[in-house]
Amino acid sequence: MASFAIAERPKVKLAAASAVFRVVFAIAVVVAAGTTYIAVTGSINPLAAGRSQLIWLLWANLVLIIGLGAALGVRVWRLWRENSATGGGARLRLRIIALFCVGAMAPTLAVAGLLGATISRGIESWFSERVYAVMDNAAQAAQASLDEVTTDVEAKLREMAADLNEPGAVRGFTDDPELYATYLRDQSLLRELPTVFILNRNGDALFETRAPDAPEFATLSESNWAAAANGLIAMAVDKDLVVRALYRLSGYSDAYLYVARQGPQTVAAQLRATQAGLSAYREADDRRTSLRVIFALSYLETALLVLLGTAWLGMAAAAQITSPLGELAAAARAVRDGDLSVRLERPTDRDEIDDLTDAFNQMTSRLSRQTHALDTARIDAENRSAFIEAVLSGVEAGVMRIDPAFNITVANQSAGRLLGASARSLNSADLTEAAPEFAAAARKALEGGQVVDASLKRDGAKGASNLHLRAAPAADGSGVVLTFHDTSRLIAGQRQAAWRDVARRIAHEIRNPLTPIQLSAERLRRRFGDQIETDRDTFDRCTATILRQVEDIGRMVEEFSNFARMPKPTVERFDVGEMTNAVVFAQKMASPSMSVTSHIPNEPLVLLGDERLLSQALANVVKNAAESVDRAMNAGGSKTGAVSVEVLHQDDEALLVVRDTGVGFPEADRERVLEPYVTTRESGVGLGLAIVNRIVEDHGGRVELGDNENAPNGARVELRLPITPRHLAEEPHGAGVGVG
Repeated sequence: MASFAIAERPKVKLAAASAVFRVVFAIAVVVAAGTTYIAVTGSINPLAAGRSQLIWLLWANLVLIIGLGAALGVRVWRLWRENSATGGGARLRLRIIALFCVGAMAPTLAVAGLLGATISRGIESWFSERVYAVMDNAAQAAQASLDEVTTDVEAKLREMAADLNEPGAVRGFTDDPELYATYLRDQSLLRELPTVFILNRNGDALFETRAPDAPEFATLSESNWAAAANGLIAMAVDKDLVVRALYRLSGYSDAYLYVARQGPQTVAAQLRATQAGLSAYREADDRRTSLRVIFALSYLETALLVLLGTAWLGMAAAAQITSPLGELAAAARAVRDGDLSVRLERPTDRDEIDDLTDAFNQMTSRLSRQTHALDTARIDAENRSAFIEAVLSGVEAGVMRIDPAFNITVANQSAGRLLGASARSLNSADLTEAAPEFAAAARKALEGGQVVDASLKRDGAKGASNLHLRAAPAADGSGVVLTFHDTSRLIAGQRQAAWRDVARRIAHEIRNPLTPIQLSAERLRRRFGDQIETDRDTFDRCTATILRQVEDIGRMVEEFSNFARMPKPTVERFDVGEMTNAVVFAQKMASPSMSVTSHIPNEPLVLLGDERLLSQALANVVKNAAESVDRAMNAGGSKTGAVSVEVLHQDDEALLVVRDTGVGFPEADRERVLEPYVTTRESGVGLGLAIVNRIVEDHGGRVELGDNENAPNGARVELRLPITPRHLAEEPHGAGVGVG
């Protein structure tokens, strides 16, 4: 650790620094100040016997001051001899003393010379008749300003009273109070009277208007009320120059107009100052004769004391400052260069230099500790922040922290993904704007101090989604931590499981009676067909209807069975482009009246999965699109229609986009179309897209619904499939994987 030693200060026994000098100097100061104070304040009448006592006391104090000057002069003479003997060893101390003395002597002597020449004439001029007349005129001017304010208030009060006594205003007083109040406020603004009240004889306010920062209402004296009752204007002015006036309104049975206005504060201050100054001036005029002598001696002694004190301070400062300056400067330069280990050795004497040395050492020690602590805290904070960011970035659930003002302070990437915004934009955002659905649960957790769980439905750009929210308040009440995740697929899976169970039960219950019904109808047609001679056509149509309906119900039962128990996929690698071309070609043959096109990348896009099931899913989507176009064309919306299938390779996914120019999907609850038995057509079971969704999900993908962005109307269906689904890739090639 670097160390700088402060040389021991010269042991100079200064007479000015001795205890005797300090005591005598203090006595001289007290006497000079006390006599001046007594003379100025008049505690002792200088025209009486006390005047001579003060003068003799000042002469004695002057002798004492001269003695102090002689003692200090001896010390300066000794320093001069020391400087001559050492060849400039005391030059800096003498220079400091000289600078102190010159700095105090120049203004002191200048003022003393000016005072000596003008003190007598000045005192006489202070108490001349002209000065007295000026002060008296100032008081009269302030009073005239006050009279001008009161006159203006009185004139405007009369004008307002004349307007309020008009018959129309009197009728509004009783018939339309609201209009009367507005009229009173307009009168207040017009007459520049900020405080206006309508009072009865008891002092109760019937109407009032008061501008901001206007004078408060103050009760007037009984004499003012009596004067107002006699038809006079009662005026009152307080010490702050607030003018208040009361006047009876002759057009009313019992109504008085009360107004108040703040007069100029400068006029009020001037009036008080001039009155106080005039009083003090008259008092000082009675004792001006002796003040001349006392002031002269007091000022002379004050000037000498200033010179002595300055020389004394210069001598003490010279001895105290010169030695440690070099060491302090060197140590400060070391700290400036970054060496916080530097320390100063404390001097033997306990004084300001010692305090400065101790403070410097404490400063460098504290700076060293704080720098080390800041470096450690910074490293810990960076490590902790990096760890938290890494944890939050890998969490699938959205995590946000809000403060008591509902401002989002922290948000991870999953939160931005679930809310349809970036994590950076969520930081410092308002929760009520970014996610208003969360506000109620967050407020309940913040106010109740308990964890709140809630299931919410949120509408986003891609449709409605179901979220599970958990709001946990911080232990110190500094905010709430919100964790939430998307449960849409979980809820959809639960619904599909329930519908699969329903479909299985329906298929089981319906399949049993179908065969007997079909056999019975066929037997009736074979057994009695030849025997019926009358209305044979009706009999044949009835039996044919029964057989046709049984066949339709059988196909419906087959759809129920297929949905309840999907076939196991056979895992193999296939080209998505070839599968798409086959589906598009089949739909072209089935729908020659519309345009069915495909857009396939040049490079093969190989996918791991069941080509048969995925081809069935894509064919179902393309078939639905063609049927939607047919409905739009039949409704007269257009004479032409189009269905397009586009295959894209995005990251690790194969994207199949089916667009059509049909009727499109509904805006509300669009995602529910993927659920079983939900359909937009008048006829149909509603299992087509549900089966498609299940096939895609069994391959680890997802189905997204939207509008056709390339046409004025129509729908867009996206099938997103991973190139290599994890749960399928783990199975041996060609092995069956159960999905039901």
